[in-house]
This record gives sequence, C-alpha cells and structure tokens, in this order.
Amino acid sequence: MPDTFVIAREMRMPPPVPTGLPLKLIAVSRTDRARAPAALFSFWLQLRGSAQVAAAEGSFRLEPGDWIALERGSAPEIQAGRHGLTLGLLLSPDLMHGVLDSTDRGLLTGRGHLPLRDRRVALRLWRQCAARQADAEAVVAMRTLRPLLQQLQLAQQEFGAMIERCPGRSFHRKARIFSRIQKARLYLEGNPQRMLRIEDLMELTRFSSWWLSKTFHAVYQETLQRASMRLRMQRARELLQYSQLSISELAEACGFHDPCSFARQFKAWHGETASVWRARHQPVDAGLTRDLTVRTAAL
Repeated sequence: MPDTFVIAREMRMPPPVPTGLPLKLIAVSRTDRARAPAALFSFWLQLRGSAQVAAAEGSFRLEPGDWIALERGSAPEIQAGRHGLTLGLLLSPDLMHGVLDSTDRGLLTGRGHLPLRDRRVALRLWRQCAARQADAEAVVAMRTLRPLLQQLQLAQQEFGAMIERCPGRSFHRKARIFSRIQKARLYLEGNPQRMLRIEDLMELTRFSSWWLSKTFHAVYQETLQRASMRLRMQRARELLQYSQLSISELAEACGFHDPCSFARQFKAWHGETASVWRARHQPVDAGLTRDLTVRTAAL
C-alpha cells in the first residue's frame, strides 16, 4: 500500500486551534462526520475511500484524489465512507491572503483531482501544519501554512486560462469574478436532478441574469442551459446503467416532470432511446448494479 495511506492511518486529530487564529485542520475518517463553519473557506482532499459532501452548492461525492474547495457561506458537511479518509483545511480568506504574497490569487472555489505524488506532498505539509497549529506564536503557524497553500494551488493550475477569460482589468478582479462564477458551475454539478432556474444562480453569485449568462459562456465556452442539460444527461446515463429505475422514475430523478420530454431529450443527445442505451450498457453483475444504485441515489 502506498506510503501516503500508511502515514494517514497513523494520523491523529490536530490539537485545538489557538484563540484568534482563524485556521482549522480536520481529518474525517471511517464514517465520521464534520461540518465547516460558514465563516471559513474550506478545501477538502480525499486520500482514500470515498466521502459525501453536502453544501449550499449541492451534493458531491469524493473518490481518492478528488478535491473540492468551497467559499464562505457554503457550510459543507463531510460524511466519510466506511474506508474513507478526507483531509480538510479551513481558514478565513484574510488569513489565506495574509500568508501568501500580495500578487498571489490564493485558493479558489472549484473541484478537481490531485495525482498520487502531489497528494503525498500535500499530506506531509498538512501534518506539519497541524503539528504547529496550537503554537502560541501565530506567525510560526502561518509560516508552516504557506507551503501547504502553495501545494494545493497546483491542483488549480487549470483555472488560469479560465480566469483570463473573465471580465476585469486586473488579475485579482478577474479571479474574484471567476470564484463567483465557479459557484454557479458547482451548483449545476451538485444538483443534476433539478431543472435550471436562473434565479437560484443569480442569488448564489449575486450577478444579474444577463451578466451571469454572458460570463459563464465566456469562461466555460458553454451556455448555462447546455451545461445543465449535459449534467442531467450524465446523471441519466448513470441511473440507466446502475439502477433498476423505470424510465418514468428516472426522468423525475433527472428533473423532468414529463417522461416524454425526457425521452425526446435523451434521444436527441445520444441518437437512441433510453431503453436501447440501457440494454447496451447495463452491467451483467447484479451485485455491482445494487452497489452503484446506492451510490447514484446519493448524488
């Protein structure tokens, strides 16, 4: 077994956070549950097993190497799986930007995957930071935090090109807009069972309908409506392949109140009916089907 996970099993919960230092490091393992305060930005990295994240933006599943970063106000709750181990870094934006250079954008809202090698480095730095978390000198704790933040930023390198497509004269202005538009994207990814309601995204991002639609398309090269339908069709494929739901039940689970509307949309996207697609892709192993039915039902 990789050293990363051997070390992780021996890990102990970090000591309490010193008063006045808005920083928490959390390890959630083996069916444990943890909730992040609404006042703190949070970054969660899955080391092994799986975990379920329930936040203001929706519900997300983390597999080994997956990470998710959530803005203040999300108040995510992490539920570790039976063999799961999730590392959490919770801190205030002021602390994050105070630790980094003034030209650094810091960590941003989003999801992604971290390779095993980078996970090992992140775990080592996380443990070093946790060991100094109760240090009476906040400056010392912050000094150990900087390398960890810089390592986690590697997971967000792909955001660079997207940030440049955001409106704004300065890089920091673009980064702030990108972080808010990412909340809309996370909402779509975390709620594939719902029809798109632009009002929900406007409330989440505090953008007007016109500004939100225009910026989303500029950043992701995809309209809000197409992104929403793509994610709902992805959920439909998962349920067709790994569940025994009827087409009517499946349509409702994907946010379609009319099964006929779902059938038309599915055929338009895939070139064949949902029944034909299921017959070609559903696993033969009934045990696997039952297991993944539970997984997809939790999404």
